[in-house]
Amino acid sequence: MKVIPAIDIVSRKVARLYMGDISKATVYQIKPLEALRKWEREGAEIIHVVDLDAAYGRGSNMETILQLISEASVEVQVAGGIRSIDKALTLLEAGAARVVIGTVFIERPEVAEEIVRQVGGDRVVVALDHFEGKVAIRGWREVTERLLVDEVRRAKGMGFRWVLVSSVARDGTLGGIDEKGVEDVVRLGGLNVLVAGGVSSLEDVERAKKTGAYGLIIGRALYEGVISLREAIRVGGKDC
Repeated sequence: MKVIPAIDIVSRKVARLYMGDISKATVYQIKPLEALRKWEREGAEIIHVVDLDAAYGRGSNMETILQLISEASVEVQVAGGIRSIDKALTLLEAGAARVVIGTVFIERPEVAEEIVRQVGGDRVVVALDHFEGKVAIRGWREVTERLLVDEVRRAKGMGFRWVLVSSVARDGTLGGIDEKGVEDVVRLGGLNVLVAGGVSSLEDVERAKKTGAYGLIIGRALYEGVISLREAIRVGGKDC
């Protein structure tokens, strides 16, 4: 299992939210490029970059993100406010390994279909943030009646090959991962499943690995020194 550090960006600064609430963002002293270099040194093979301002419709950090893509020596996947074909193509043509779409997959399926048609299912991740199994959109502010497992099936049927499952109730809480939610998605088969939210210990890394997830995204636990990336990578790569 890949262990993937997150660089979430608010106003060109590294930050983490608490349960998806941008008003409760914690801003860290490390700069985005410094974070990129740190995680590269510690062995990351993929880095997950999120434009939180774009996700919440309050601005853009595109310049910073394009710099990270150009400076990176590892794969960078980009999330946050990617709701058009043009923006997806801009990031991919700049060198992003993958782009992550969420709200547009739910609200404008025709755009999601066109994105996957133009760039292929291997370069687009469908982010399905959920609260107790129901999909949340618009930067997690709106919980729909759509069920997580149904939307995963739909993504698979449309030709997507990556999904990112995030528990809103656990994100930024250090409260442990949502094992059952991840297991339910992995069990559907045929997809690379990424999981995010709640990592607080190396035991959580072990639990995520046992679900069969392709990758585990970690944010707050790394920035606050709860676990080290090197150790998490070691645990993610060992036999269960």
